[in-house]
Amino acid sequence: MRVAIVLGFLCLLSLTSVSHATAVPPVSSETVSVCVDAEPPPWAYWKRDANGNKTRALIGSSVETVQAAFARIGKAVQFDGDMPWKRCLLMVEGGKVDFAMDGYFDAERARRFDYSIHYNTLTPQVFFRAADPLAINHVSDLRQHRGCGVTGASYAHYGLLPDELDLGSGYDSLVRKLNARRCDYFVEELEIVSAYKMIGIDYLSDPSIRHAPVPGAKAPSKYLLTTKSGRGSKLLPQLNEALAALIKSGEAAAIWKRHSGSLPYLP
Repeated sequence: MRVAIVLGFLCLLSLTSVSHATAVPPVSSETVSVCVDAEPPPWAYWKRDANGNKTRALIGSSVETVQAAFARIGKAVQFDGDMPWKRCLLMVEGGKVDFAMDGYFDAERARRFDYSIHYNTLTPQVFFRAADPLAINHVSDLRQHRGCGVTGASYAHYGLLPDELDLGSGYDSLVRKLNARRCDYFVEELEIVSAYKMIGIDYLSDPSIRHAPVPGAKAPSKYLLTTKSGRGSKLLPQLNEALAALIKSGEAAAIWKRHSGSLPYLP
């Protein structure tokens, strides 16, 4: 009788321990992974040391905003800023990374990814040689000229497909091709090009280049992207509420100002 009581107690203790163990989620479930193509400021960039050299600390307005949003739903964030954008999207689509940060919306991507609400909106511009000014009266006029772009970027809001542009790697490539007359223009958002000044590259002060608005182009916004039906997709309802609260409270604007200075914040 005594042996039976002891065995029953041990069995009950074992069941209680299993119940407690399964009630506490593992640490990994409380951390989400986010990749981003770092640079330029103010969205995601490497902090500089006293000598102006890059450190391994990833900072920026999007970094802080996304961290704050996930903190509101009890999640920590692990950022990877070393991936090119195209690889970042492939890693998310394959389920190896939870979210890609700062992506634009376009219909092709929407077939592969679910989107958060947007948290930052930018200003479309066309850049061209001062010696060969372009008159772009409507976004459709862009197709009458040769354009350059960056590999992996979306130009759907300019009504352009990637194969309609001479694609290369980085903004230095865009400027070189433009000055070499390999293309007549490149399109990019004003905030992105002007932000390079924060890391010592002042494209807007280059006397050989001019820029202008693109009438009819849809102002693009930045989103978090996650693969459909994946772990990240299940977090979107809570995450969207957290992002909306940050914007409504003014915290998102305050974060933007810390990193962007005088550039206005548009959610």
